[in-house]
Amino acid sequence: MMQPETTAVWLTWERHRRTREIARALDLRLVELTPAAGVWRYPRLLLQTVQCVTRIRPSVLFVQCPSIVLGLVAAVLKRAFGFTLVADLHNEAVEPFNYSSRLYRALVRLIWRGADLCVVTNEPLQRRVERSGARTCVLPDRVPELAAVPLGSANAAVATVVFVCSFAPDEPYLEMIEAARLLGPAVRLAITGNPSRLPANLSLPPNVELTGFLAEDAYVARLRQADAIVDLTRMDDCLVCGGYEAVAVERPLVTSDTSALRAFFSQGTVHTTHEPAALAAAITRALRDRDRLAFEMTTLKRELASGWSARRDTLQRCLRDLVMIR
Repeated sequence: MMQPETTAVWLTWERHRRTREIARALDLRLVELTPAAGVWRYPRLLLQTVQCVTRIRPSVLFVQCPSIVLGLVAAVLKRAFGFTLVADLHNEAVEPFNYSSRLYRALVRLIWRGADLCVVTNEPLQRRVERSGARTCVLPDRVPELAAVPLGSANAAVATVVFVCSFAPDEPYLEMIEAARLLGPAVRLAITGNPSRLPANLSLPPNVELTGFLAEDAYVARLRQADAIVDLTRMDDCLVCGGYEAVAVERPLVTSDTSALRAFFSQGTVHTTHEPAALAAAITRALRDRDRLAFEMTTLKRELASGWSARRDTLQRCLRDLVMIR
């Protein structure tokens, strides 16, 4: 990727498919530090991060932001160890939605300025970061290579829809549950993720299943068995992870009607607003046109793979230039 003597490491404080796919594609050493939650979580992570950097002495260090704390720590360590710092900025580290205080936004901008290169997923985010004077590069998520897993028998009389959800504030999960109520028993909706944020007194319709967090094989099996996949966000410039996964398994996608999502998921997809009736109509359309949309997803998968390779090559050239300058 860079000079033979270069030691490039990606260090993260959580497990994320985007990080793993990019690290593998760039042939980076991936270090995932994920101690258990609790009062000592951050002291342990900080200590392990310093120990890792001291032991490996990377020439190039990638970090995933969020964590904002990790991004700030990496910017400080860069001064001591002299590595080239690359910050992979997710939406919450560019245009925060879940955390929008002035302090949080100020800390985010410190990371932009402390990094030698900021990587973002699309051009609108790039423009926001570049206005601060930071150097940027666009690299969307790579369409993941999901394992082939054994599939159980499906009930042909009932359509299965998987709603990829983390119950974050930007996800209209209550509206999606009401949409399932409107769809009725002919459609079974499986909602992934930890449902602890749901109101305790919420009455779920009988065609909704809360799966909780699933192991990787079980999760992929759900995606592959789905007649359609739904992933929604209220964030204008967010490219949803479930969208990439729908492309990977070549299933129709229902997602939010934003300019970023329309531009990226341009085939095999039904875009919708978040009112329950609109969501129900979008799912109905996706199920009605599932064969055509699945075929379009096959085409989109090839196009995204080719476009991603070109973006990766641009990032690699930028990294080579940065390493030579330093």
